[in-house]
Amino acid sequence: MSSTYKCFQYFFSDDLLQMIVDESNLYSIQTNISKPLNLNLSELKQYIGIIIYMSVLRLPNVRSYWSPEFEITSVKNCMTTNRFEKIRQFIHFNDNTKHLPQGNHSHDRLHKIRPLIDHLNLKCSKVPLEAHLSVDEQLCSTKVSHFLKQYIPMKPFKWGFKLFVLCGVSGFAYKFEVYSGQENKRAEIDQPDLGASANVVVRLSTIIPANKNYRLYFDNYYTSPALLAYLAKKGILSLGTVRRNRIPDCKLPTEKVINKDARGTSYEFVGEVDGIEISSLVWKDNKAVSLLSTYAGQLPLTTINRFDKKTKKKIDISCPFVIKEYNHHMGGVDLMDGIIARHKIVLKSKKWYMRLFYHFIDMTLANSWILNNRVLSSNQNYQEKMTFFEFRKELSFCLMKVGQKNTIKRGRPSISMLEEMMEAKKKSKLSQFAPPKEVRLDQVGHWITWTDRRVRCKLPKCKGYAQTLCEKCGVHLCCNKKNNCFKTYHTSE
Repeated sequence: MSSTYKCFQYFFSDDLLQMIVDESNLYSIQTNISKPLNLNLSELKQYIGIIIYMSVLRLPNVRSYWSPEFEITSVKNCMTTNRFEKIRQFIHFNDNTKHLPQGNHSHDRLHKIRPLIDHLNLKCSKVPLEAHLSVDEQLCSTKVSHFLKQYIPMKPFKWGFKLFVLCGVSGFAYKFEVYSGQENKRAEIDQPDLGASANVVVRLSTIIPANKNYRLYFDNYYTSPALLAYLAKKGILSLGTVRRNRIPDCKLPTEKVINKDARGTSYEFVGEVDGIEISSLVWKDNKAVSLLSTYAGQLPLTTINRFDKKTKKKIDISCPFVIKEYNHHMGGVDLMDGIIARHKIVLKSKKWYMRLFYHFIDMTLANSWILNNRVLSSNQNYQEKMTFFEFRKELSFCLMKVGQKNTIKRGRPSISMLEEMMEAKKKSKLSQFAPPKEVRLDQVGHWITWTDRRVRCKLPKCKGYAQTLCEKCGVHLCCNKKNNCFKTYHTSE
């Protein structure tokens, strides 16, 4: 699991991709039987690779990547414009004929994207959980007209599809669900009904093992005493900010009262709900903050720095332990949002489920990158971690190249993309480009071509100079009577 391609393939496995291929071909036949799509697994990987590449290298529109002005050779040699647009038109994830009508009790508003949601949730939940987990909202921003689109004023992009995500402190998403308004109608028999918001946490927490000292954090949208009591009975410690009107017989001082106290003042009361002791606390910072917890409280008190507007300088104020716990472990979903926002897929589509599909690819790439870095850090032989940009760039190259027999050549023959890359590397005095291992060892489409200049052989420990180039990998390798570095390079680990 140390390579970019294998980490991504764990989530988007060949079984899932083959299902998308089958459903897309079926949908094209249902649309026009005389013009089938005839999509295959290799083409779908190329399509996803191009999409990821477009998120790394931004151009004004999709057709710009095939225009002669920009000359994006890696995309032009991978797939034609018309083929890309046709796949984009017919890509599908579920059979429309199996979609039950609205009056049916089992009607699913997310039917078109349901297999993808279920598969990714299954794969993500199998990854070992972190000790500190958090539940929060995530927005798949879009301007498409659809009744599931939500408005969340506190998000940078305020309109889109709302997701509820269970994340670790690293930003890894272990489970998620897309809000459709039907979730509470499908509650499991053994799950209590604690209200629409608390039920989200109940459903997402089903993958957390009981009595293993896991700690779960959430904000005031979800928190209630009944939810904390339910999680405590399952052996899950929890902490969250709370709205005062959700605490029955609340003894905490009101906001008017606590505003008269000095900054840093806190009050704590411990109550019992269904035999579970729950700590309720209010702390004054710029404004009053209320929290509930089944494992943390006011003590031990620490001090933190805050800027005082009256004195125009920083001052030390008292801070309860529960505040630091919440601030330190609550930001997992926000961290994932930040990772995705660096290189987000921004392709437009009038089909609402395509925007969710692109968002799931972004989520999977973030998870794959975190998982890859986690594997590299645990490896005894230290390897430098990749940046998210490098990860997406290498993965897009793998998906566009791995398993491909040949490239698409257009117009008058000229210097190839690989030769252009080599010239650029030579001018910048950088080392020769090395393809990922999956591309190097795929045994497909590696042809020898002769070049005008002699370059140092890319095979490690070979000191020779070669004039022969691998057309697919773009590296010079010896291929003569004495040395056959070309064969060794493409067969040896």
